[in-house]
Amino acid sequence: MSNLATRVQHTEAAVGNFKETDTSKLQERLVTVEERVQFNNDSIKEVYVGMDKLDTEMKDMEDKLAGWMETEMAKIYDILNNKGNPLGQ
Repeated sequence: MSNLATRVQHTEAAVGNFKETDTSKLQERLVTVEERVQFNNDSIKEVYVGMDKLDTEMKDMEDKLAGWMETEMAKIYDILNNKGNPLGQ
């Protein structure tokens, strides 16, 4: 128990030596970091919105391309299966 009491006295003496410090610089730096984090967060959200728009546009293009390909393939199929076409006989 005396070892614990000695440690407590030593800790109290060490804490007593601390003086009040100016933390304004630290607070300014924390505010700056918070602003940067918020800006980066907003930027990332904007990128995701842009990616969603691009994804939608790409899906629309794929659908249009698939429709166009089906139409063109149907034309080729009709040409090849036409009775007047020598390739269809």
